[in-house]
Amino acid sequence: MNFNSRLIIAEIGMTHDGSLGQALELTKTAAECGVDAVKYQLHISEAETIRNAPQPPYFKAEPRYEFFKRTAFTKEQWLQIKKQCEESKVKFIVSPFSIEAVKILEEIGVDAIKLPSGEITNIPYLEYIAQTGIPVIISSGMSSWAELCDCVRIFKEKDCNYAIMQCTSEYPCPPEEVGLNVIDRIKETYLGIPVGLSDHSEGVWAAIAAWMKGATIIEKHFTLSKRMYGPDAKMSMEPEEMKLLCESIKNLEKALQNPVSKENADKFREMKKIFQKSIVAICEIPKGTVITEDMIGYKKPGIGLETKYYRDILGKKVKRDLSFDDIIYEGDIEW
Repeated sequence: MNFNSRLIIAEIGMTHDGSLGQALELTKTAAECGVDAVKYQLHISEAETIRNAPQPPYFKAEPRYEFFKRTAFTKEQWLQIKKQCEESKVKFIVSPFSIEAVKILEEIGVDAIKLPSGEITNIPYLEYIAQTGIPVIISSGMSSWAELCDCVRIFKEKDCNYAIMQCTSEYPCPPEEVGLNVIDRIKETYLGIPVGLSDHSEGVWAAIAAWMKGATIIEKHFTLSKRMYGPDAKMSMEPEEMKLLCESIKNLEKALQNPVSKENADKFREMKKIFQKSIVAICEIPKGTVITEDMIGYKKPGIGLETKYYRDILGKKVKRDLSFDDIIYEGDIEW
């Protein structure tokens, strides 16, 4: 996978709530919005968490262990989701939350793995992924620089294909915590490594700003409706907003790839005739009269003598009779 090319990711996560039909519909709709990839989460309760592990503050509707168990897909269902991604022409990316989950992804086949922010310090897990050869997106959501560097070192030593994403693990993330400055530091610290933003803020502004800073990967949570069940839906983009984000980034990409030259304005020649102004007579000016400033004005269209020559014609004689609102041309002046 080329992480240097645009990659807009719709993070579907667990918004499907264990429904395969819902997952397929989320994938199709995200693709219709214009995303380049969709991302899911692969949880195996017994491999990932103890039963009484703490709940995140933004989701306490049911114990996480039971939630992950209830919403888990079978291998066959994952293959159907992968097939839907292929049919919808979007990349299939998954965040596995255990080594056992990674092993399932090896069997299924994915375009990339995105490391969950909480797994950045899970060294055995990182080392296992590094040896798979699967492209990796590293999320820095809750890690320090030292922890991120330790993580990156593992993938660098294995010569992996990887990218790094700035992320702040707050839901929703307030503007002052988005950390756009971290994108610059990642680029400076890891020269040549693609960078992105996993954005938990509301709206499209942070993602667009990140793109302008050189991020090539943008990830936003996606849902069919903010009223859907689960930990992510209410903080996710609905289709219209995701479509706006995709259109905005693609238009920005075109603009940045096509610099405009202001050295030559020939393409606006006809438009200039309509909108620019010419020097005109604002009174009767008989042939042979010496032009004074109170005899001339400046009006559309711009097909006569350009207004920048007004000083040059003062004190000059006209070569023909001019009526009110007659456009003055170069040939009308005795130079």
